[in-house]
Amino acid sequence: MEEDNASKTSAVSSSYVNMDVVDADDCVSVTSKASIRSKFSVQSSNITQIAAAVLPKLEKIPLTTFLSLFVWAAIPAVIYLLLFTQMGFGESFYYALSHQFGGHAYIPATILAGYGFLFYILDIDQWNTRAGNVFRGLSMAAMFVLFVILIMLVSNKFPYGVIALFALFQPLWLLSVKTFIYKNTETRIYLNWLGGPLMLAAFLTIIGFVVWVMSDYLNQWNQVTKVMAAEHTECSPNYTNYPNCMSNDGFGGTCFRANEYVDPPVLVFEANCEYTCVHVYDDCANGFVLWSGPILMSLSMIFLGSFCTFLRTEGTNETEIFNFGKIWLFVLCILWASASLAGTAAGVTTSLATLTLASLVGSAVFMTASFSKEHQENSTKAVIDRLREKYSNSLDYLRGAFIVTCLPFIAVYFLLSMVNQFFRKTGFNPIAQPSKEDDSDHASLLTVKGKKQMDRMKSWDSVRVITIAIYWGIFYMGMQVVVAQLTVVFLSWLIDATADFGLVAVSGILCGVGVAMFLLPPVPGVPVYLTLGIVLAAQGYKTLGWMGSISYSTAVGLVLKLFSSAMQQKAIGEQLSHKVKVRQFVSINSTLMKSMRIVLGEKGLSIPKVAILIGGPDWPTSVLCGIMRLDLFQIIVGTMPIVFLIFPTCLTGALMFMSSLETGNGNPVYPWAGSVTTVTASLTAMVQFGSMLVAAYYLEQTATRRSEEAKALGDDEEVKAADEKDEHMNKCYKDVTQWGIVPTLWKGVLLLSLASIIASCYLVQFFSELCFVQHSLTDSIEDNLGGNVANMFLPVGWVSVGLFTGSIVLLGLFSRWGKKKAKQLANSDSSDPLVDAEDPGIFC
Repeated sequence: MEEDNASKTSAVSSSYVNMDVVDADDCVSVTSKASIRSKFSVQSSNITQIAAAVLPKLEKIPLTTFLSLFVWAAIPAVIYLLLFTQMGFGESFYYALSHQFGGHAYIPATILAGYGFLFYILDIDQWNTRAGNVFRGLSMAAMFVLFVILIMLVSNKFPYGVIALFALFQPLWLLSVKTFIYKNTETRIYLNWLGGPLMLAAFLTIIGFVVWVMSDYLNQWNQVTKVMAAEHTECSPNYTNYPNCMSNDGFGGTCFRANEYVDPPVLVFEANCEYTCVHVYDDCANGFVLWSGPILMSLSMIFLGSFCTFLRTEGTNETEIFNFGKIWLFVLCILWASASLAGTAAGVTTSLATLTLASLVGSAVFMTASFSKEHQENSTKAVIDRLREKYSNSLDYLRGAFIVTCLPFIAVYFLLSMVNQFFRKTGFNPIAQPSKEDDSDHASLLTVKGKKQMDRMKSWDSVRVITIAIYWGIFYMGMQVVVAQLTVVFLSWLIDATADFGLVAVSGILCGVGVAMFLLPPVPGVPVYLTLGIVLAAQGYKTLGWMGSISYSTAVGLVLKLFSSAMQQKAIGEQLSHKVKVRQFVSINSTLMKSMRIVLGEKGLSIPKVAILIGGPDWPTSVLCGIMRLDLFQIIVGTMPIVFLIFPTCLTGALMFMSSLETGNGNPVYPWAGSVTTVTASLTAMVQFGSMLVAAYYLEQTATRRSEEAKALGDDEEVKAADEKDEHMNKCYKDVTQWGIVPTLWKGVLLLSLASIIASCYLVQFFSELCFVQHSLTDSIEDNLGGNVANMFLPVGWVSVGLFTGSIVLLGLFSRWGKKKAKQLANSDSSDPLVDAEDPGIFC
């Protein structure tokens, strides 16, 4: 039988070869065909490698087990749909919780904080007797119930807390099912089984949501239903920014309302009430969370199901932890992508931010449950050792990011550690953990674990880590203020200013402005493409039609991108390539740059090349191509597929414009456009940063598998000589900035700079609504900001900008002092080290 099959296969293969030979007479040779097949095979292999590294692999299990697990996984989803979304009784349940009982939220909050404090300082988590285990289990259950009640009671002020609660609750629910129903099944196997059932539940929810949205006008998300949701949930209108939108009836309501007694419902405005008054509800996220709840819930289940598929029963624990990092790298890329779409006003960014963090915690619960305590400790140590071995030169960048994001929490943690240590020393709790590691050890102010963590932080190069942390904060503020806020304001002004121009004139103006913006390093391409989609669709839909105008804006965006890339590469990059300092700054001799040169230097199209050119930041990528003096034509060819990013972005822009069109009475002309905008904005984010993920994957693969080829490229001798020359100065700078010898004044300057940038970042991240007036690309500066761009910054926003500026000035002063001292040491004849001991660190 096998021989017969082989013969049939051979015959079929021969017939295809003969067909190729016949075709060769008219078009290409057999050799060319084989070459094409070979290239196609390589590309297919590349795609397979990406899929294996990123996409989940479902486990095959019996049908009855699959269906049983599907039912258990669907129970929390059904409850959430019924109680917390518009597909069920979400508005009624939400209103009852937040308005009738919301004033009592302080009670569970106080109990929870006090109980958590006692739980930690009394070491309840270490009570390992039978009675202790029972007490700990009951305590944790009580704390979780209090937490759930608290989240629901404050849902009016923090509407995204409910979806975060679902992302946290479902893993705990499924682990409870394992404990009582599948107690004889190994935890790792059980969790791996859950991948398919969770994804099935997610996709069925998405299908149900789409059918629900299409079934009724009231199920769509548009300006009318947005106002209706705000009225039903009694969201407070923003009269601070829109003082003229209050009704004259004396009851404090808005000057407009949704008339739900007609089909379809419409907005009714009082005399002299402007249509822009609907923006008083822009800050009301309650309705959007209730409407988009099924999608957010489905994303949570997809994330959790994908993670379960990475918990393979084969392979090492270290591999599983690194796979955990891979999937969450992808999630965070999508999150950052949604943030880059500032100005869409689609509600995507905050939703994904909350969902990502909550799902990350939920997946961590699964990760913890899949390993024994011994395995957790061993695997964590193995991962840390691997990171130190492979990325030792880059760990300070991770430490800096850790400091700038978590320093307030680090301070609270060590403070609680001191309180915990105090109770351990007093002997108040006879079954508490010991206050010192052994009898010969002197008990410190911190617990044993806290002391080890403090000692580890002391071993860092404190000045370097703090400086990197400040640079991380500066980068974040630049993206959040310059890119996400000011760029949107400028483009909204441009949209408004060109509203009365013809299509040809507007196209010329946008091309000129677009090129100028592409030549600015911090400006990404997505806001430019969004603007093209809005403006060109607005000017061209009457003559070209909607699809024609979207296609036209896509074509203009592609030409604009290619022309700008050519200018960035030839006019900037190649001109800078003659400067040694520039080549040294970009680390032209590094393995990463050589890997990038190998990938981008290939002719034609390849997945790695296209991924880097599309996923990489616009200005830096093109300028680097010029600095490396790569062939312009091949770079342009590799950039052409960016049309797959430009099209959904322009489509999103066109939909934004369509959703802003109003009838003569202030109601939307295209009520469905607002719903579709959310979908296309998310699609744009996934395309852009999916390519970033693939680019990072291939750069890593090239650096690892083609290291010999990278070495064969050779070093830039001028840069190598400059590096050697600067090495002594860098060592002197490190010597004079050891924390133990830095004068108190300059320590204070650096710490004040760090504190300022952290405060600035925290204000912008967690109190954004107090910092900036919400402004989208389709808003008018005249109507939304009173004709003054500065009005976009609220008082807290000006404080954050002041802290940001102060941090830069203080860091500049410290760097200037350090370089001056380093130069003095470098020019001195003394070769003695400044200190004999290691840098004692910031916490000494």
